[in-house]
Amino acid sequence: MRWLGCVLAAVLAAFTAAPASAEGDQAGALSESTRWLVVPARGGASDTADEGVSVEGLHRSAEALRQELVVRGQSVWRADRASERFEVVGSAPAPQISQSDIDLWVERSRAAVRYLARADYKAARRELKAAQRLANRAAAELNREAARAQQVLDTCLFMVRAYVETKNGAEARRQARECRRLVPRVEPTAFRHTPEVRELLAEVDKEMASEAPGTLEVRSTPPDCLVRINGVEFGRTPLSGIELPVGAYRLQVECEEVHRGRIHRVGIASGENVFAFDAALERAVHTRPVLHFEYGAPAAWRKRMDLAQQVASILGGASVLVVSGLSSSVVRVDLSAEGYEAASAWLAVRDGAPESDDVRRALDALFEGRSVDFTGPHPIARASWRAELAPGAAAGAATAAATEAEPEPKKGVPRPRNQRIAGWSLFGVGVASIGASVGLHAWRGELGDRFIEAPATLNAAQRWNDVRIGVWTTAAFGGAAASAAMPLLLPDYERTPWWGWTLGAVGLGLAGYAIYEGVTMTSCPEPYLADQAAVRACVARGQEAGRLALALAGAAPLLTIPLVYLFRPLRAEPSVSVTGQGAVVQVRKVF
Repeated sequence: MRWLGCVLAAVLAAFTAAPASAEGDQAGALSESTRWLVVPARGGASDTADEGVSVEGLHRSAEALRQELVVRGQSVWRADRASERFEVVGSAPAPQISQSDIDLWVERSRAAVRYLARADYKAARRELKAAQRLANRAAAELNREAARAQQVLDTCLFMVRAYVETKNGAEARRQARECRRLVPRVEPTAFRHTPEVRELLAEVDKEMASEAPGTLEVRSTPPDCLVRINGVEFGRTPLSGIELPVGAYRLQVECEEVHRGRIHRVGIASGENVFAFDAALERAVHTRPVLHFEYGAPAAWRKRMDLAQQVASILGGASVLVVSGLSSSVVRVDLSAEGYEAASAWLAVRDGAPESDDVRRALDALFEGRSVDFTGPHPIARASWRAELAPGAAAGAATAAATEAEPEPKKGVPRPRNQRIAGWSLFGVGVASIGASVGLHAWRGELGDRFIEAPATLNAAQRWNDVRIGVWTTAAFGGAAASAAMPLLLPDYERTPWWGWTLGAVGLGLAGYAIYEGVTMTSCPEPYLADQAAVRACVARGQEAGRLALALAGAAPLLTIPLVYLFRPLRAEPSVSVTGQGAVVQVRKVF
């Protein structure tokens, strides 16, 4: 009986080797330690690129690509998360405050002074905290004007006064240091503060001067750009030797007077600190409503991939897909990622986004390094974005191989990670159950030998008969579990792979063997107790029935493989259309 267990184990190992190998190869090709970043890019691709192309429309096309990447088991930056993260570690738009906000801030500051004069410190702190919230949020805007920056500092020092006059020296000192960081290089208005506040501020200035400051150097491309720290003007680039207390600041570099610089959160540590600024990236990147690029000319648009890699680096590293709107009906997708050849794809936009089948074909081509135009009735090979930047360079071998002919077979795409985990767990349970059935079958054979030696023993007959249920139950459960795991484990292919048909043929052979065992099964005469010849025949029949059960258990998952590929809904695409007359639900399917 051991030979049957070895054969079954070898068959199951062969069954798992091909899909596991295909899945491993594809996972190694597509899985990255970093996320994928899909960035829309509007304008600049041509003289008419802005016509009919909106950020919202490009976002829908980008979402179609994100969803397909997620289906393939890839880690992808969500549009809103990428925007939020870039505003934290990269840059954020300059704060927008209205005149009514400024008027309210001024009124709260004045009200706080009146409360302080009446020694109503609770009301004064309430008004000052409300004014301080606006100052903290919009310091980069409020401090742009010298008079207003001085007023921001005065308001902050009024809070110091409230702490001083309530005998809270520790909070007063902490607040004074915060005021100095909030409005650097600005002195308070003379005669607006009590002697105690002025003395405390002087002490804090001495303390901060004695501490090891950080020095900041700002470089920019191009040079001669205005530098502001927390809104206060510090000079023009290249700028060095700026001494600042250790802490966090909001830095703006403005190369164009008409545009407010984006806010860069800069942490100043003791020693030298260097900040490098790229005006091209500053002009192109936008984070509202989502992270995207805006270009005003073709020359700027041609640098989109370099800028996209800079953005990815700021986010911590990512593989990049840039989605450019060529017109209201065509988008272009460019890939730049470590381990991949530079490639581009062109997609037609219908009803606001590319069709899901076109998105799948485009990603397949991009991952294989082929640059293909899918907007026409037939795919057409084109040059990648890198080849366009260097027209004299030879296109990659993969790009040159892309023609209108039928593309070469694609590798399998792994199922989503959660499905693979569930599938391997279910398959492991199934294999363990079949293994248990093999063990029970062998044990039943030994019990049968003992029963033959003592055919009149009721105890031996009962034990031999009871094990039959365990053999059949574990075999049936194991075959069912392993078969159920196949849809979760097998990678996606456009058609049934060769190894699927091969393993299906092995399963068919096992099923044929099971039929043979059933047809040629030895007869078991009744009654068989106390008759050694009858007992021998019944034990032989029981072993044949066990082999039949094990053969069927091994055949079931093998036969399931080609069936999964024949009926798996790889191209099932539901759509819903709602009109004034009603709604229509459609499902398109390609086998």
